[in-house]
Amino acid sequence: MQENKLTEAQSLELITSMINDSRTRLARNSGTPFLIWGYTTVIVSLLVYFMTSYKLQNAAPHEWYVPAWLWLAIPIVGWIGMLIFGKHKQQGAQNLIDRVISIIWTVLGISFLWIMVVGVFYHIPILFLTIIMCGIGTTMTGYIIRNKATKICGIVAMVSSILFPISRWLMVRFIELHDNITRAEWINCETLLFAAIFLFMMVIPGHILNKKYNK
Repeated sequence: MQENKLTEAQSLELITSMINDSRTRLARNSGTPFLIWGYTTVIVSLLVYFMTSYKLQNAAPHEWYVPAWLWLAIPIVGWIGMLIFGKHKQQGAQNLIDRVISIIWTVLGISFLWIMVVGVFYHIPILFLTIIMCGIGTTMTGYIIRNKATKICGIVAMVSSILFPISRWLMVRFIELHDNITRAEWINCETLLFAAIFLFMMVIPGHILNKKYNK
């Protein structure tokens, strides 16, 4: 009987050890994807902002806009970076926790693509929803790998997304409807807000994870 209890205790200890090792490995590998997507999004957002600002100041009134296809650089560069990262990350058997995190981000990615398609026809606030969805993914990842910084950054990002509807409310309230250039400049500033939130939500956790676990 005593031997049977010892075997059960050893089994429980082994399972706990495997789960902890898995979380540590996930935390170690999760920093770089955060940096890839975070830096890509921030850089493209800044590029869109400065190009739009330049056109608002120098182009004809009907030519001020920046082509929407510039935003497509985010998924293209991001997936290329992930493919490169996938060739160099640690190899190992994928367990339940690996699959859970992979499924979370896959579902969010597919949902985001669907929202972008629908948004073309219904003018859905893409920047606002992007922050919400990526904030959800970041927060859930933080809880799974038990990293406080990742959880906090994800939650703060989701809360800060309220700044987008507030910005639009202020624009409608204080800027004349016929003043298209001023409205365009106001909306363009939302791109800077988007970049700043992404910097906090993904770049900072990415560096923290790499510094903490990649020693």
